[in-house]
Amino acid sequence: MKFFGWRMVFTGLTLEFTVVGFLFYSFPVIWPYLISELGMTESQLGMVSAFYFIPVAILAIIIGRALDKYSVKKFMMIGAIIYAIGLFSLSFINSYWSLLTIYLTILALGSIMMGNLAVSKLIANWFDKNAGRALGIAAIGISFSGVMLPLIVDPLLDLVGWRNVYVIFASIVLFIILPLIFFIVIDDPKTVNQVKDGIKKDSKEESLPTEITAKELLSKKVFWVISLAFAFQFLSMMGVLAFLPVHASKMGLDETWNLLGLPIKQYVFAYSLAAFGGVLGKIIFGYLMDIMKAAHPSMMAMFLQAAGIFGITYFNEPSIFLSCALMFGLGFGAATPLMTACYLRIFGAHNLGKARGISSPIISPLQPIGILITSILIGFQDTYFVAFNIMGCFALVAIVLASQIKEPEKI
Repeated sequence: MKFFGWRMVFTGLTLEFTVVGFLFYSFPVIWPYLISELGMTESQLGMVSAFYFIPVAILAIIIGRALDKYSVKKFMMIGAIIYAIGLFSLSFINSYWSLLTIYLTILALGSIMMGNLAVSKLIANWFDKNAGRALGIAAIGISFSGVMLPLIVDPLLDLVGWRNVYVIFASIVLFIILPLIFFIVIDDPKTVNQVKDGIKKDSKEESLPTEITAKELLSKKVFWVISLAFAFQFLSMMGVLAFLPVHASKMGLDETWNLLGLPIKQYVFAYSLAAFGGVLGKIIFGYLMDIMKAAHPSMMAMFLQAAGIFGITYFNEPSIFLSCALMFGLGFGAATPLMTACYLRIFGAHNLGKARGISSPIISPLQPIGILITSILIGFQDTYFVAFNIMGCFALVAIVLASQIKEPEKI
C-alpha cells in the first residue's frame, strides 16, 4: 500500500495557503481600498493583524491540548466552516470596528482550528525521521500564498472589487477546502495499517510515548529558549512584512512591470518576492533540520532575516532592494517549520499540540509588538527607517537566543 503521509503534507500545504494567504498576504494589497472607501488608516490596519494574535494566543492553549486527544480532521472541518463564514462576513463591513471584530472572533477561531497548529499536529502523527522535511513542505503553502495571491488579487480588485474578493475566498474554503479535508485527511497512520514515515521500526526502536504535564513543560529551560527565540523572530518579521509594499513604494519602487501579460507594480512584486524566498526557506531549512542540530538552521534563518531587513532599509536601488527582500523571505519563511520541528524533536509528537499551545501565550503577545512599534512610529514620521532598524535588531536577539537551544537525549 502506498504511504499516505505525503497526502497529508500536501493537504496541509493547501490549508496553510488558504489560511495565511486569505487572512494576511492579501490584506495589505486591499489596504488602499479600505483607506479610500472606508476612511481607515495605515496604522489602524496594521493594528488589525497585531490584535488578531491576542485571541489566537488564548485559543491555541485550548485547541493545542485538544488536538493531542481528539480528531484533527474534525477540528479542521469545523474550522473551515467557521473560517468561510468569517471571510464572507468581511464582504459586508462598513467600519474599522466591524473589520476588527470579525478578525478577532470568527477568523481567529476558524484559522486556529484549520491552520498551522492543526496541520503541524497532523504531520507529526505521520512523520518522525522526515518530520523536518514534511513540516517544511507543508509550510510552503504559507509563503507560496504570498507569492501568488498579491499578484492575483491586485488585478482582481479592479475587476470585481474588494468585497467580491472576500466572497470568492469564502467560496474556495467552503466548496474546495472543506471537501478536501473530508476526503483526504486521516488522523493517524495506524487507522489505515500504516506506520510513521512509511518505515517499520524494530521493536527495540519502539518506545512508549512520555506524556509531559504543562508544569513540567514550563519548568524546562529549552522550552523557554525555543519559545522566546522564535517569538523575537516573528516579532521582527511581522514588524516588516505587513508594511513591505508601502515601504517599497516610499523607497521609489513604483514602476509598473508587465509580468506574464499582467500589469504588476514593483512594490507588489517585492512583496511577492519576499514570499517566494519564504517558499525556498521552508524547503532548504526543513531539509537542514533533519540533518543538523536544531540550533544551527534556526540561527542561519534568523541571520538571513536580519540581513534582509537591514538591506531593504538602507538600499533603494531596485535590484539590491529586491535581492534583500528575497533574503528576508528566506529567513522568515523558515521560522514556522523550524519552530515546530524544534518542539517535535525535543518533546515528541505526543506532546507537540501541548507544547505549541502552551508556547502561544509566550509567542503571540510578542509577535504583534513588531506591528505595533512600526504602526506607532509611522504615525510620527513618513518613513520606516527607524522602525525597520529596530526590527533588524530584534532578529539579532533571536539569533543569540537560538544559540542556546540544547537537545537532550530523551525526554
